[in-house]
Amino acid sequence: MALTVACRACSFMSIVKSKYFYAVASIHSFYTAPKRADVRSNTEANSASLNADVQFTVFYRFPYIVPARFISRLKLYQTAVVILSVPPTLYGYKIGALSLEASTGVIGMSTLAMIMLYIATNFFQRIVGLLALSSDEKLVRMSHMTFFGNRNDVVIPIEDIVPISDMNERCNDIFVRVRRYSRADMYYMTMLYGQIENVETFHKVFGVTR
Repeated sequence: MALTVACRACSFMSIVKSKYFYAVASIHSFYTAPKRADVRSNTEANSASLNADVQFTVFYRFPYIVPARFISRLKLYQTAVVILSVPPTLYGYKIGALSLEASTGVIGMSTLAMIMLYIATNFFQRIVGLLALSSDEKLVRMSHMTFFGNRNDVVIPIEDIVPISDMNERCNDIFVRVRRYSRADMYYMTMLYGQIENVETFHKVFGVTR
């Protein structure tokens, strides 16, 4: 029985190894990959203008969004590995191949992994990777990560963005909140480690400079 459990564990680890290398190989540039735009506001411009060929110019970027994307995906795979190890562990305990302490330890690690996954993904999804202003200076395209580490673009009317000067925020903090008037969604950008590529545009959108 112990030999059977060991064989199944080896097979499981080989699958995990292939998934890990697939995750590493599938990391593409967060900044260049074409993604869908999610327009969510009651005060957005009309659909005709949104469907037009609007050009956006990047004025802010977070240079570490790609490592953050890798960590987010790695955490997802790690959690999947720990959770999928629970059934073999319970089976091993049932047949007497594993002790109660070992089984309890695996179940405890899987619970902790799920909690940490929720905290990590909830944080990484709210980090702003790119900010770009449309050519007519009416729309802002905000890029952030999804649960699975993909890029998602949200197009927001510039008048829907709450200026940082109107919030109790300090620009020298590590993260500064990005809020909207029409929604309760909250995102974070860093002015300490982020790159403001156009100070004038940044000031026009958020009301502050560095």
